[in-house]
Amino acid sequence: MREKGVMAMMYGACEAIMKIAWLNALWVLFTLGGGVVFGWAPSTAAMFTVVRKWLLGRTDAPVFKTFYQTYKKEFFKTNGLGLILLAAGTILLVNYQFFRVREDLFSIIISYATLMAGLMYVVVFVYIFPLYVHVQLPFARYFSQAALIGLVRPLTTAGMAAAGGFVVYV
Repeated sequence: MREKGVMAMMYGACEAIMKIAWLNALWVLFTLGGGVVFGWAPSTAAMFTVVRKWLLGRTDAPVFKTFYQTYKKEFFKTNGLGLILLAAGTILLVNYQFFRVREDLFSIIISYATLMAGLMYVVVFVYIFPLYVHVQLPFARYFSQAALIGLVRPLTTAGMAAAGGFVVYV
């Protein structure tokens, strides 16, 4: 028989913290198991799949089984997303570093344009995996839809950026 009141709330909070810690550990293990480059994207998609089930009320769904099945099933497609994101981020970073050190007007304009593209890149990066887990789209549309969602919901995007910044700061 379950307790009521404060003890039930404490038990529920501890149980939620344990599930989140277990999910985080799975993400780290499977990311490392995939050699980081080929592990982070499927691990992220699998993590969002588990969280989506929790948010839809299926808190009794087995975490490891759901995570592992999603990781295996979506390995190649999510690696496609992940490698495109990594390549685009690398290109933006190299482009910015190259034009930042030059002092002519053209280079300054290009470096600011690269910063704006980098901002859009971060928006896409933040929304693409939750979108991938939640909606079935043609592969190329995930990028445009993630950008569109980020632009249409500026307060949500700003809140996510603030939360991400806080986590990085801590």
